Amino acid sequence: MKYCQKIIVIIAMFLWNCLVSGQVITGIVCDRATKLPVPDVSVYLDGTSIHTITNNLGKFELTTKPVISTRLVLHHLSYETAFINYPILILPDTLYIDARENILQEVFVLSDRFTREQKMKAFREQFLGLTSAGKSCVIQNESDIELFFNMQTRRLWASADKPIVVVNNYLGYVVTFILVDFWVQYDFSRLSLHNDYVQDSFFAVVSSFTDLASNNRRIKRLRDNVYKMSSNYFFKNFANNSLKDNQFTVFNKDIPIDHSKYFATKDTLSQKLISFVPDTDINKENAFYSGVKLSGAISVLYRKHIHSEIFFMTDSLLVDQYGNIDNIDKVWLSGQMGNNRAGDMLPIDYE
Repeated sequence: MKYCQKIIVIIAMFLWNCLVSGQVITGIVCDRATKLPVPDVSVYLDGTSIHTITNNLGKFELTTKPVISTRLVLHHLSYETAFINYPILILPDTLYIDARENILQEVFVLSDRFTREQKMKAFREQFLGLTSAGKSCVIQNESDIELFFNMQTRRLWASADKPIVVVNNYLGYVVTFILVDFWVQYDFSRLSLHNDYVQDSFFAVVSSFTDLASNNRRIKRLRDNVYKMSSNYFFKNFANNSLKDNQFTVFNKDIPIDHSKYFATKDTLSQKLISFVPDTDINKENAFYSGVKLSGAISVLYRKHIHSEIFFMTDSLLVDQYGNIDNIDKVWLSGQMGNNRAGDMLPIDYE
């Protein structure tokens, strides 16, 4: 029986400061070269539904709510996407964006065995996922996605100059993704894009959510169920020491453990710092996973049958009130949590 390890790391470029309830972010967006205001710039907080568009004078105003501060994103098709760190603490009155250079790329025509339709099907499966939410998603602009399969490395790559617009009918969102990176590594044993031959997958996105069903009770129940299957829900309970109360069991080497004996939790200003307890069995071994040294690894059962594995490549991480973690690129997931893709993404301030 073939076992295929699937891992996904989703980077939403989070930063970790709390916003004050009802705080307003304002500014003017201008062209760096001409110093003139730029209208119709999309301005949003990454991973949230908090967004607006600059007016004819390049001005914008965003009213925040108590969420974790992400980067402020400035996006316009004629300009390079800009990111502003710590927008609450440090935000100049005028923000500058750079015009996009129209450089014609040299085109190489290479045969990679698979048709565009086959590669797009694989992209949808690995980007959106095969869950009920993932299967319900419709990409509005597939023609803007470039796909390439490398025959030598057995790796599928995807890129897009324009944002990918996805209608998630299951969760009731329209999500705009800027695709930062995407690849899928396939097994060498067979030349196939079938899901059974996926070894690893990775994508990095910047996202903005538009809620289509804010008052729909059925959709809210579906969102809650998806959230409870997410790593956010696990880490929220992990940080609050409420795993057992919410039907989570943690294992080390197939043996149930009390995670508090292996991990120390410390309150910081608005987050909790989780770190490995020194000299415990969970991180003594000089273990490696996919060529990377592990700080530790645990298995998780939710409701006694939903299985996930978590591999830590860091000795500590910060967890906010919603379960978002800061070292997300150093925490690898497999099993149920690893199977979640962009189709299962919720706003980072979801409760």
